[in-house]
Amino acid sequence: MSVATNKQSDAIGVDRLLHLYKQMVAIRLFEERVNDLYTRALMPGLAHLYIGEEAIAVGICETLRRDDYITSTHRGHGHCLAKGASPDRMFAELLGKEAGYCKGKGGSMHIADPETGNLGANAIVCGSAGLATGAAFASKYLGSQRVTVCFFGEGALGQGVLYEEMNLAQLWKLPVIFACENNMYNEYTHFSETTAGQIMARPAAFGMTAVEIDG
Repeated sequence: MSVATNKQSDAIGVDRLLHLYKQMVAIRLFEERVNDLYTRALMPGLAHLYIGEEAIAVGICETLRRDDYITSTHRGHGHCLAKGASPDRMFAELLGKEAGYCKGKGGSMHIADPETGNLGANAIVCGSAGLATGAAFASKYLGSQRVTVCFFGEGALGQGVLYEEMNLAQLWKLPVIFACENNMYNEYTHFSETTAGQIMARPAAFGMTAVEIDG
């Protein structure tokens, strides 16, 4: 993980840095509790944890407004929490309770909260790319100034729909950010065995501005 220099820390401010750190810790503790419930068979369905990736969701979502949009993945608890979801309602959803965001019917991989701009997690790999691009198109059409962030894992790099949406987004100059979270493995297979070429070459092919961050 990259460490902020003194100059960077001064620019951001100690209070802001502490806030970001607390957000990351909150996500970590949430996920550890989820893991405990899941491994003891006290939680229905599956659980794909966000442990180790907390800085990505927090770093991105802290720059967004409440009414900006995000779309998430099957590994989306961190995105939801970073965008402002209530841990209590998150747990209610994971446990199949009516008090959950989707009345307990969405579960771990399908949490959505329109109130905080969370258009939904999606169990289908790259399933939210079209939703994110559509939301960005609506924002531009309506002149709302809303930005959409589409989170996806490196496993989605093999899905054709991702490139269709990136093409449309660049062609129509839509306010959408595609955030690829590379945790190195597609289930049990290293991404180098399933992904040809360089990841950063993909946005470059569409003329997109892109940066690579070790977070």
